[in-house]
Amino acid sequence: MTYILSMFNTGQVTLPKKWRSQFNTTKFKATEEKGRLIVEPIENTPEQLRDENIEIYDEGHGIRFKKGLSGEALEYFKQALKDE
Repeated sequence: MTYILSMFNTGQVTLPKKWRSQFNTTKFKATEEKGRLIVEPIENTPEQLRDENIEIYDEGHGIRFKKGLSGEALEYFKQALKDE
């Protein structure tokens, strides 16, 4: 499916909701190839999920998960606790 995307004066382009919902990621790779732009989703790693989802508070003694925990991220934290 093809969409017309508009660029804001900040350089941002918003992807259609259908695409944002279709891919389980917040990272995309944009490549210029032969005068074309190619946008491809990049799968989130547990580390990326952690970095985007965690807010540290109380002088580093507490954490808050802004978006909750996906199964993959939850397993990452369980393993991290075991490794300590």
